[in-house]
Amino acid sequence: MIHTVSFQLTLILIFSSQTEGDHETKQLEITAGHVFPLECEQLLPEDTEVSWSWGQKQNSDEDGLPAGMKLRNHLLWFFPAQPSHSGNYSCNFRRKGRKEEKVVNFVISVANRTCPSVKPFPIHLTKGINQLLNCNSGHISKILSLGADFHVTWMKDCSPLPSKGIILQLLSVKESYRGEYTCLLNFTHEGNSYTAAQTLTVSVISGSVPQKPRMVKPHQQETHTVKVGIRHELNCRVFVGTGEDNSEPTMIFWMVNGSYADDISEHIVTGEVSCNSVDNTKYCESTLTILEVQTKFLHIPFTCYILNSKGTSNGTVTLVPSSQSELYCGVALLVAYTVVVLGLLAFHFFKVDLVLAYRKLSPCLKTPSDGKLYDAYVSYLHSSDQSISSATAFALHVLPEVLEDHLGYKLFISGRDDLPGAAVPDVIAATVGKSRRLIIILTSQAFTKPTNSATVGLLQEMSAEHVSINNNKTAIHPAVFCPAQMYGSRWGPYEWWVGLYDALVKEGLQVILVQVGAKVDEAQLPESLRYICCTQGVLHWKQDYSTKPNAKFWKQLRYRMPLAQKAKLGSVV
Repeated sequence: MIHTVSFQLTLILIFSSQTEGDHETKQLEITAGHVFPLECEQLLPEDTEVSWSWGQKQNSDEDGLPAGMKLRNHLLWFFPAQPSHSGNYSCNFRRKGRKEEKVVNFVISVANRTCPSVKPFPIHLTKGINQLLNCNSGHISKILSLGADFHVTWMKDCSPLPSKGIILQLLSVKESYRGEYTCLLNFTHEGNSYTAAQTLTVSVISGSVPQKPRMVKPHQQETHTVKVGIRHELNCRVFVGTGEDNSEPTMIFWMVNGSYADDISEHIVTGEVSCNSVDNTKYCESTLTILEVQTKFLHIPFTCYILNSKGTSNGTVTLVPSSQSELYCGVALLVAYTVVVLGLLAFHFFKVDLVLAYRKLSPCLKTPSDGKLYDAYVSYLHSSDQSISSATAFALHVLPEVLEDHLGYKLFISGRDDLPGAAVPDVIAATVGKSRRLIIILTSQAFTKPTNSATVGLLQEMSAEHVSINNNKTAIHPAVFCPAQMYGSRWGPYEWWVGLYDALVKEGLQVILVQVGAKVDEAQLPESLRYICCTQGVLHWKQDYSTKPNAKFWKQLRYRMPLAQKAKLGSVV
């Protein structure tokens, strides 16, 4: 315990020590012919004023600098270093608005070397594991920041290595890897070629290299559910480092709401720190025991800290009562359920608008290439009756005006596009088979007994024979799709029965029912149409409805139709 406390005090003294108004002298040896940036101090604040002096001169610009030297961004650059550059240089810096000034003196000697002198501290590599040497460090990182084109060569003890990248990978480190590694950088800057180098001293150890600690448990923020009045334990587990021998001093301690745990209450006990190695990796643990959870311990942070010479890490636990935790879960489930219900309701009420918007905005959707000639076959009851003539007007004028002229659909409308002289059953069957939809326009008189004797005769003749569909020669039996009602007390256009057969038996055609005028009594409809009414519904058209494509009726119809030509849908919402 005394050892860890003295270690903590040492760290605090190291981290907090500062000097103001003092002088510091550094001796540096740089290599002749190499570029070298001389830095006054690392990590200077942006508002720092820096001035350099050499010999008897002091300047903040390049006036009076020896040949081959440049002053840029508070750095004194040797471009490149020459034997005549040996001498004394001073850097004066201070924060703006402050009087305290620090002076750093440099004694520079320029030496003729193939490889530059080594760094004053070694790099430790752990035996048996893969490790990396990075050229982008020290003064080399300042050169790389120039943005110049560069080429890297590595050398060991001044002998070239095959590696050419900025990173040197050392696999399964061995004792023979000890030595001096030089990173040689050739680069081009402002049209001139230069060389820079940096040498690293590498030692190989069997123990571990001190590493920044990492909290394993608890995580950055954890919540524990507890019951007031019972015992509860908090476990802190941290990663310390790797290696067979790790003697790095490490301190672990608990803080409760910003105060040391040992000073909080007689109800809290912290255990001794224990460390162990798992697969050559060292972990340390500390347990905080709450002998009796009290209300004052709820909703405050219990934080475990770890500290060593490489840094710190921490993890926090917050205690919440079990009843409140269950309440939070209940609220969370209720919120999730509400969001789902609202989403389903929104989709139900805005499904049509969402689908139409998706069709308009999606770049992946294309007009169907299924070999069909028409987007829809439009069928309605032909008659001079006033109620039925409104269906005729809708089919021949209103429907094509919106679907064809504004939306780009291609329709086959019975009574408008029929070819004279063609066999009615064959033409109807073929045309319906070439359509993606069948639009049936219903009126209240659509299923009343026909009064025209010629119409009755035609229906009797059609219902007496089997009708063949062109593509697959499938027969429609009159007893199923052309029943006696067709020419008796109830009837409808012949294409209705062909289309219904395709929809209900072949499952290759979708039927859209549109009611014009007074409501149709569904009880009088044949069973096939009643099924369509129940499964897909009926659209209702009235005389006073708008013919704008974005009106409610037309949105519903567009939703049931296939994808239209996008060129004509550009202005439709």
